[in-house]
Amino acid sequence: MTIAPRQKRTSGERARSEGSRNRRLALYNQVVELSKQGGTIQGIARQLQISRQTVRKFVQASTFPEFQRVPRTKSAIDPYRPYLQERWEAGCRTIDQLWKDVQERGFTGSWMMVYRWVQLQQDERAEAADQTQQNTQTRTNKLAPRHLAWLFLHNPEHLEKQEREALALLRKVPSIETAYGLVQQFVVMLTVHNAKPLDTWLWDCQLSGISDLVTFAQGLEKEGSALHAAFTLPYSNGPVEGKINKLKYIKRSMYGRGGFPLLRQKVLKAG
Repeated sequence: MTIAPRQKRTSGERARSEGSRNRRLALYNQVVELSKQGGTIQGIARQLQISRQTVRKFVQASTFPEFQRVPRTKSAIDPYRPYLQERWEAGCRTIDQLWKDVQERGFTGSWMMVYRWVQLQQDERAEAADQTQQNTQTRTNKLAPRHLAWLFLHNPEHLEKQEREALALLRKVPSIETAYGLVQQFVVMLTVHNAKPLDTWLWDCQLSGISDLVTFAQGLEKEGSALHAAFTLPYSNGPVEGKINKLKYIKRSMYGRGGFPLLRQKVLKAG
């Protein structure tokens, strides 16, 4: 008999195995406790409705007896794994199609073997995605929200190496990649004063499934012609905002002293 390397189990198999072990461990603890209380093997077996052989095995064991996994013999699907992997990487995800393909190449195993192989591939992808997300959270937790927003808005060609690496790590998360693409499109439209793609962009935001972007797009849609004017006209309220900010700074620097005449003089002299 040829012993094959131990094969990974699917997430469903691991869950069932863990559940079975937990139930068996609980039963073992019950048997040990009843035995300490003076119960006989026959009495414990009758009370718990299990075999005397199981009770005897648990009582005689110094620790919880784990199941020993049976070595796996060579499987009929083993010679076809490279081909299945090739088809999987080519984009074929249908179990029936994969089974049909390997059958045409001489595979005599069951449909369930191919199903199990596909489940393992899906589990590996899910685990890799979870690990990527954990790594992303770990490495980006040190970045301030303002810095993260700046990475999204800035031209990626002008970022430093560490910033590009942080951004690339963030973009591995699908929702962040979607948000980044939409933000960059918005920045480009503003930069070149092009409002033609705006309606499509607003619709893409609505379909993104990202609540903040959906709310943002809905708010912009209410602006109507003012929004299009902001994208196409060369005028800006930047100077006005600058004057307002300057006025507030002067007012706060007075610490509440004096009245409007003094404030007026300060503003006029400030130019």
